[in-house]
Amino acid sequence: MKDFVFLAPATLEEAVHLLATHRDRAKILAGGTDLMLQLQDGLFQPDYVISVRNIPELNTLEFDPERGLTLGAATPLRRIETDSLIQRKYPQLATGAREIGSIQIRNLGSAGGNICTATPSGDILPSLVSLEATARVASIRGERLIPLEQFFTGVRRTVLEPDEILVDLRIPPPPPRTSGAYIKLYTRPAMDLAIVGVAATVTLAADNATIQRAAICLGAVAPTPIRAREAEEILIGHPLDESILAEAGQAAARAARPISDVRASAEYRREQCDLMTRRAVRLAVERARAAA
Repeated sequence: MKDFVFLAPATLEEAVHLLATHRDRAKILAGGTDLMLQLQDGLFQPDYVISVRNIPELNTLEFDPERGLTLGAATPLRRIETDSLIQRKYPQLATGAREIGSIQIRNLGSAGGNICTATPSGDILPSLVSLEATARVASIRGERLIPLEQFFTGVRRTVLEPDEILVDLRIPPPPPRTSGAYIKLYTRPAMDLAIVGVAATVTLAADNATIQRAAICLGAVAPTPIRAREAEEILIGHPLDESILAEAGQAAARAARPISDVRASAEYRREQCDLMTRRAVRLAVERARAAA
């Protein structure tokens, strides 16, 4: 590993000024579970590593009934996994966090790190996209808000400029009769990357049966997380039954753009998108009914 200068700013203002000064010669560190491996492999060779782990603004985890959840980019995954409010109001997000690595990794790894690494198999990405999260990023030029669905541009690629830092995520408050689920397919029972990941968020109408809103996001089957919008439209306006589930699952499979690799073939991934979308939607509807 190449030697580098380690910087630990205490405030967001200090961090963005350091990044503006060093730009392409610097990398941001939150938990380091991805970055340290990338440095060891020579993928990056920065002159400066800027730690944002202890900046208070990046460690926020707050819920407001009107504004929703504010989740700091440096918030440890383990905190997301175990937070009782997230488990209750955003169970798909808690599940996604729990699926990442080991407890030791989740104690270090951060929400922002999982997002900015931008691997197609990132476990919290489908849930956050299905929840219509917005990313707040900052630089010396100011701040901007980016819908998370538009944040990813390819494998390990995002819209972040070299002088921008991901500050937090803004997740809208769930309406009444709303819940979700995240389903992951993997080879090993623990610490494995997703072969396919499906997150579903649904809102039921006042009859507690008809699906009023649906958001389905597929992970690990395209260069970025993708919304299965045709599947969503099939569900909206209907009570859940096996026929509607089958149509939605098949539509999700059509939306997938998987590749074949050492973990699974493209054909297998597409087939699993169908089956896992059915499972995720069914569980999300069950939870939404229970939340009513």
